Amino acid sequence: MKQIGLKTVTFGVLSVVTGTILTAGCKVMITSPQKEVSVTTSDGVQGSAPTEMRVWWWSDKKATVSKSGYETVTRRITSASPSIVNVALKREFNVKTNPDGAVLAVDGDQKGNAPMTVAIDDSGSSTLQVSKKGYVPKQLAINTETPKDIFVELDQDGSGRSLLNLIPNQNGITVRKVAIFADTELGETSPNVASTKRLTAQPQNEYIQDFSLLPDGKSLVTCIVEEYEKDGKIEYRSNLWILDTSKAGAPRRAATSGNYFDITPNASVDGKTLYFSSTRNGRLSIWNLNMKSMSGLRLVTSANTADYLPALSPDASMLLYTAIIPGSANPSYLWFRPAEGGMPGQLREGYSPKWNPDGKQLLFVKGDRAKNQAKIWVMDADGGNPTQLSVGNGEFNDIDPQWSVDGTKIVFASNRGTIKGKQNYDIWMMDADGQHLTQLTTNSSCDDKPVFAPDGKTIFFRSNRGLVWDIWVMQVNENK
Repeated sequence: MKQIGLKTVTFGVLSVVTGTILTAGCKVMITSPQKEVSVTTSDGVQGSAPTEMRVWWWSDKKATVSKSGYETVTRRITSASPSIVNVALKREFNVKTNPDGAVLAVDGDQKGNAPMTVAIDDSGSSTLQVSKKGYVPKQLAINTETPKDIFVELDQDGSGRSLLNLIPNQNGITVRKVAIFADTELGETSPNVASTKRLTAQPQNEYIQDFSLLPDGKSLVTCIVEEYEKDGKIEYRSNLWILDTSKAGAPRRAATSGNYFDITPNASVDGKTLYFSSTRNGRLSIWNLNMKSMSGLRLVTSANTADYLPALSPDASMLLYTAIIPGSANPSYLWFRPAEGGMPGQLREGYSPKWNPDGKQLLFVKGDRAKNQAKIWVMDADGGNPTQLSVGNGEFNDIDPQWSVDGTKIVFASNRGTIKGKQNYDIWMMDADGQHLTQLTTNSSCDDKPVFAPDGKTIFFRSNRGLVWDIWVMQVNENK
């Protein structure tokens, strides 16, 4: 803007005090980071960016910036505007979803429901969020390479897309919910499996955790975590239930009840006593009860540690369990104590102990601290001769080991395999000495917590295939 200064001029008794006046308009340049952008001003000037405008202090103007395929923007230009006004246009995207009606939002700002056209900054800083109740939400980063026609296929949601980690703390258990892949595909194509069948049909607010097969093979004692809402907050509790293995979807009956966490059930070899871990007295401790009457609840451990994963020896004389100090960075350790009472003792580092049928050896899992991986080990019942059974190259975890009834096989879960480009847990089997490693299941969902049935060829396991955590049963192909 060009200015000139004036001075005071006196004409008789009339004085005129001069100041600064405007002699010309402001020049404002309209630019855009996009190419081939049209600019139209309110006084009829048309051109391509960059376009120069002139405005006066007594009059505002408007500049309309447009480009085919982009949202049109109109800006008010005044004498106070900067000399360069840069107008970034948002590209228009035609968004469709399956199913229809998904909610569309850009950087958290809700725009409407698909199908619709949405204007989005494609410079690389914006994200399109797509969501619909009952489906897994998706996010798409938008940039200059994103096509104008966007089709988003939403995956059906289910409790199987979340994994509940139960973490012992000073006051019981903290539930940590993390995302996990689950496939809608239910089938099994492994040549090492003759057949699979879903045994349970859990609702979406329930999560199967650990389970123990009773000696007769007819019943499973199962830990089920319930997710519920209380005072506007999501809460959790878990109880133990007895399931009939002979019929899929058979009614269940309660073994425990209450607003606690009852977890990691394990029945004695004779099936008369059920050991489990519970927060009934605040801290996680080992308890037991009479299986026949579902009564006689008794506290077994009461140390300052969190005690869980109990395992009674085949002769019922010794109880093994896992113990950690809540909140400590120290690893978990295997502990033992006489089943009828007495002083506990520490065996060695590890967790998830399992007695072999003759009571002479123990399976357990131990973390490799250097690699942050879990491996399966075996040792003598007194803790001697520890031997790592997990072998192989690459980064993987071997967990949930279980003996066969005759002690010749070990079934376990491992994520050493890759399916559909994802590393996931499947059920594997090996000889008791770690030889003849065989992958059983090959579904791209998570299969874990296997348990041998008495016949040695039937295996119960947990899986989130079908988007829900259920118990499944497989028949091993004996001809392979």
